[in-house]
Amino acid sequence: MTQEATTALITAMRLDQSGGATSLSMDELERVWQNDEGLLWMHLDFRQANIQQLLSTLAELDSAVIDALLEEEVRPRVARFPGGLVTTLRGVNVNPGSEPDKLISLRAWLTPNRLVTLRRKPLDVVQQVRDEFTQHQGATNLTGILARIADNLVDQTGTLLAQMNQSLAQHEEAMLNDSSVTTRMLAQLRRPMIMLNRFIQPQYDCLNRLGDASLQLDEANRITFRESANHLSRYLEDLKAMQDRALMLQEQIWSMHSDRLNSRMYLISVITVLFMPLTFLTGLLGVNVGGIPGASNAHGFLWVLVICLSISLLLTLGIVGFRQLRRRRYRGGS
Repeated sequence: MTQEATTALITAMRLDQSGGATSLSMDELERVWQNDEGLLWMHLDFRQANIQQLLSTLAELDSAVIDALLEEEVRPRVARFPGGLVTTLRGVNVNPGSEPDKLISLRAWLTPNRLVTLRRKPLDVVQQVRDEFTQHQGATNLTGILARIADNLVDQTGTLLAQMNQSLAQHEEAMLNDSSVTTRMLAQLRRPMIMLNRFIQPQYDCLNRLGDASLQLDEANRITFRESANHLSRYLEDLKAMQDRALMLQEQIWSMHSDRLNSRMYLISVITVLFMPLTFLTGLLGVNVGGIPGASNAHGFLWVLVICLSISLLLTLGIVGFRQLRRRRYRGGS
């Protein structure tokens, strides 16, 4: 069933427990939700105005459960309420034109025969689960739906991290080839790393909790949750390694900038050393008082030039000799 602008209902399905499902209209859903003992899944867009009505009147959820599902700012978590579980997962935003680090939340209310999921923006992992039902390869129970959604979210995270790792490797290769890599380019790469790091750890804890036997979920899906948590744990390690590599790359850029600045400052210092004595000499000879040596000598200007060139030559030889001495000492010390 396709989402309409006037209703929060995106899709509703009744599972046949053999990999298939039947789509339900709003009227059909209202007839069977409270009376049918079958497995029913209702997927909602909680931006719509009638979301409260669907949750309180149709689903007859407790106000505490509704508040937990409709929280504005959420992190991945699992919470037990009388009659069921509330869980929140977060996924990569793969919608066209969106930034992947702008994560999308999926909230869920799970009971033995009812599943309510809510989202703010489209999640293609939900569409993947729906497509599996059309091919009669879907989940056989409601926990299986949540487990497959969680597994798909983890796979998307792994795909994004692989892309980020490739970009980071390209930056590292560019640095080795003396190509231009700026701190701005690294900042654009590090920002999604920070955002992902904020949600991967709590998501890992959430999936581990869903795989805990104390929640009394079926064993097959608990294994799926634990496997998803293990994959996410590996992705978390990869993410931390990429953050360290990005930091090292940024420090290398700062070091290169510092070396360039030091080289320029050294050049300025050399120029200052060369011209300061000459400036002093010409300034001294240029004072407008009597008694300046050579003022009445026809070759006075020539002698001044010879003296200036001699001073410049001596200073240049001294600087060159000083640099060679430093290099010898450096090589001998290493």
